[in-house]
Amino acid sequence: MSKKSLALVMALIAVMCNGFISKVEAFSITPDENEPTFILNEEKYALRAIKGLKILNKKYDIKFVNTSLEIYSPYSSGILIFSQDYDNAQNASLTLWQALINFYDSSNHAFLSIEDTNGNLRGTWNIPVSSLSERFWWEGLVYGDSIGLARKGPFGSSTYLLSTRTYVHFTQSTGSSVPEPLTIFGSLTAAGFGIAMKRKFVSPR
Repeated sequence: MSKKSLALVMALIAVMCNGFISKVEAFSITPDENEPTFILNEEKYALRAIKGLKILNKKYDIKFVNTSLEIYSPYSSGILIFSQDYDNAQNASLTLWQALINFYDSSNHAFLSIEDTNGNLRGTWNIPVSSLSERFWWEGLVYGDSIGLARKGPFGSSTYLLSTRTYVHFTQSTGSSVPEPLTIFGSLTAAGFGIAMKRKFVSPR
């Protein structure tokens, strides 16, 4: 093989490897076949999404959207899915909070924050609750060494509707997905970069 051909081959390999590595920066982990799948951004140590989280006998896919409730968007129904029922909103909040703790306990992969749909890092997630008597949020904390949950409010309607917060968007799962080879490789590769962290778990008040 000529030097020119060899250089061309090496250049192609470099381009392929660069694209391959960039794709595995986001990878998925399923701790157990009966557990949800967690989508992480390895580069940012951030939780991006969850697939198949069981809440009230149904499975939901979750992502995090930074917006206000006043702004009409295709995310509205997914954000407000539990908002009209206090018990269901509380159940969803506690289930998500506990799932994050369980995932950290069972995995070598640390996440220091969550990542919203715009790629920005956030320290909290919110599930809104609105009834005839009051409006408030269940606010989850994912920041540094803390995973917490607390009730925030009550608030007036203007604060509730106009405040920009990072909301949990729920979509009912349509079925289990088979991980792609890149996802599998990403999980194995990321295992080498897992960091051990001691976490402080803050109980809901």
